[in-house]
Amino acid sequence: MTVLVIFCLVSPLVFCQSIVEESIGEFNGFTGILIQDLYSGQILLSHNQDRLFTPASLIKIFTLLAGLEILGKEYQFPTFFYFSSPVPGEIHSSLYIRGSGDPTHSPERIREITQNLVNKYQIRQIAGDIILDDFLFQKEEFLGRGWMWDDQNPLIGALVIKGYSTKDKHISYYNTMSLSWGEIFYRELLRLGVKIKGSIKIDQIKEDVSIKAIFYSDNLDNILRSMMKMSDNQSSEIIFRTLPLMVSPTQISTIERSIEILSDLLYELLGIQWGEDYLIVDGCGLSEYNLLTPTQVIEVISYLYHKYGQDILEFFASTEERGTIRNRFSFPLWAKTGSLPSASGLAGIFPSKSGRNIVFCLMENNFRGEKNDPKLWENQIIEYIYENY
Repeated sequence: MTVLVIFCLVSPLVFCQSIVEESIGEFNGFTGILIQDLYSGQILLSHNQDRLFTPASLIKIFTLLAGLEILGKEYQFPTFFYFSSPVPGEIHSSLYIRGSGDPTHSPERIREITQNLVNKYQIRQIAGDIILDDFLFQKEEFLGRGWMWDDQNPLIGALVIKGYSTKDKHISYYNTMSLSWGEIFYRELLRLGVKIKGSIKIDQIKEDVSIKAIFYSDNLDNILRSMMKMSDNQSSEIIFRTLPLMVSPTQISTIERSIEILSDLLYELLGIQWGEDYLIVDGCGLSEYNLLTPTQVIEVISYLYHKYGQDILEFFASTEERGTIRNRFSFPLWAKTGSLPSASGLAGIFPSKSGRNIVFCLMENNFRGEKNDPKLWENQIIEYIYENY
């Protein structure tokens, strides 16, 4: 009878904590956990929640925050075309193209833009060159800080080809993507019957040439949805690099300025200090320099939810649609994944079996061995929380 009474006095939360602690002890790696009630903020489970971890693609949650708060849902990436055509259909000098990092420019989209431009102005001949102005972003920063050569890294610039990434780590990619963008545009002009006397060059636009056409991307909210659900590194890094342009549209965007703009936002919203409380040096999470705590991740998710309501869930991957966690769980869950060779993470929102709304963050670093599958470990923790809270 005495044993039974003692058992009944044990809190279910304490019992659950002990089960999770056992799981933590069996996992050979550095782990962090924070499980909270979404509405009350009550901490349900925690472990190393204020320790710093390499977050991998959980960084994209912070890029989502910056995109919504600084750029805005309706922001569109413009691509500018400059030329002079005194005689209809004939460009008497060069055609200039100025990019702003539109991450939706697949080869098909570039060809579509070319067709629309030719049809609108009935272009038949270009007497000069196709000149690409890709100087809006710092050109030397075509890769991010702390990106490993062993990873498949996206190339970043003012003229982007969607999905374009490095394949040979022994060569420089300076100007490579911009020239490839120009080549797609150039060949489509030729296919449409446009005669071009010049070649493709990279240079800055002359002051006396006027804008003739602007082509815009889809709205940012749709780009952010795809970025989050598919964990797209290129678009997330471009959004990060675009932040300074909202403050100084005519100045060249640099990684340093992107860091400053994001860190100012995080200090304003969360009161955390870059370099003291956390480190973020890119927008996609490929960098090994990034450091975040589970608490900080949950603070951002909670802020987004309480400001934007359930609409914010549309930006996270879900178990029921195409994305990074499709069919991963047997119950509804909205989350962002993170994966690097020695870093993994999962953070998001789900209703437990009892109907309680849970916000969570799991982070794992420095794991080794076949028995230490971080995704399997994350699944076990989340499934246990779903069943017991």
